[in-house]
Amino acid sequence: MSLRDSLSQPVSDYMSSSFAQVSATDTVAEAARMMQKADTTEAVVVTGPILQGIVTERDVLYKVVAAGLNPSMIKVRDIMSSPAHTIDEAASVGEAITKMSEFGIRRLGVTRGGKLVGIITQKALITGKADQNIPLPELVHPERLTCPYCNAVMKSKEELSRHIDRDHIGGLGLLQGDSSKW
Repeated sequence: MSLRDSLSQPVSDYMSSSFAQVSATDTVAEAARMMQKADTTEAVVVTGPILQGIVTERDVLYKVVAAGLNPSMIKVRDIMSSPAHTIDEAASVGEAITKMSEFGIRRLGVTRGGKLVGIITQKALITGKADQNIPLPELVHPERLTCPYCNAVMKSKEELSRHIDRDHIGGLGLLQGDSSKW
């Protein structure tokens, strides 16, 4: 399938319909348990039927753990990304990429008739698989930078990024921040 054809595919082909759902008043520890239980890297933050935000593994790691805060004391509302952005399930992959780029985000809520039915991630769009988990290399082997796809060892984050982009994504420049090729 050509790049042009894949950009025309509907978002629903790449979305995950299994996602963790938390409240803004839940603790970060509770959210992390919900993400673990759902085997996801994010949780949607809802109030009733309304999507309020998204909290991710990185939010937990960078905003709580790295800051030396107690995840049992911090509320999800304090670290979630908000407002959360959505896209209709019939929208194209190209529209999703454009929206993610415009807002500088990696995830969108996917809606059907205004109701949240899934999540689309940048990773799913790049890999073509909604359910493929790619571990963060710095968490798998914190003492070295290893490609999560082929286990090649790199000397720097920049070298790892170029390697993944060139050898595994197809040189689209996505990891280098080159949105002109999207």
